[in-house]
Amino acid sequence: MPSMEVALVGGARAAPAPGLKGECPLCGKPAQAKCGSIIRWHWAHAGRRHCDPWMENEGPWHRAWKALFPFEWQEVVAHDSTGEKHIADVRRPDGTVIELQNSPMSIDEMESREVFYGERMVWIVNAEKFRSQITIHEALPNPEADFVADLIFIQPIPGPRTNNVIIRGDGRSLMFFRRSDITSDGSPTYQLHSGSSLGDMVVKNYIGHHLCIWLKPREAWKRAKRLVIFDFGGETMWAACHYGVDKLFCLRRVSKSALIQSLLDGEEPVLSAKVALPVPYTEWMEPASL
Repeated sequence: MPSMEVALVGGARAAPAPGLKGECPLCGKPAQAKCGSIIRWHWAHAGRRHCDPWMENEGPWHRAWKALFPFEWQEVVAHDSTGEKHIADVRRPDGTVIELQNSPMSIDEMESREVFYGERMVWIVNAEKFRSQITIHEALPNPEADFVADLIFIQPIPGPRTNNVIIRGDGRSLMFFRRSDITSDGSPTYQLHSGSSLGDMVVKNYIGHHLCIWLKPREAWKRAKRLVIFDFGGETMWAACHYGVDKLFCLRRVSKSALIQSLLDGEEPVLSAKVALPVPYTEWMEPASL
């Protein structure tokens, strides 16, 4: 059953230590510090009580992420206007919740958590279990760039295995239609264009977006309304995005160090500022991300 990093001892939040007894901060029932020489130190409910169905068993990935944030932010009880209570993995003083998800999640549970925690919420998802199903393709320009409103980009079609690296960086696999190609009588006649016809417009307007193919996608993360960031195990992380007016599913580069610093500083999560598009792409794709 799920363990806890925080319990109340004398009404104050406390980490586990040998001999300590406390209370679960959510349900108020007795909790015992488990501090053996082999097992990881943690708090456990007396008996086999499990008071929060949203909590999951925590492994090294989960604990490592929590440890990046102040102890006071970890495992904070949150509640809504109905009195429902849950323990947020990380909750900043401004109310922003960072939920760390290691295991698969149903769409219903994902939507329930998003409604409960509200708009100030970030998902960080351990994507190592499904990274072999994601292939990252061509770069896309900033969706806010003026010229992008006229473009309809084409989602790549699954083909031979590409070892999960970007296939090309010359625009040859980036295909799109132009809305302005519609004939004057309104008939839907389009000409298919190659990304190479955009010249250096993609490079000049690049802020981290890429087309991708996701085989057997976990639909909860494609439907989420809050920010979802995939952790593939390296410095480069990827945020799930719905690109432009057509809501094309894509991924956006995220610097792990910049993201963490922004969260620690109480700011909005930093994704990518305007950055150069490295060539070849494999120079910045860590082995852990391939």
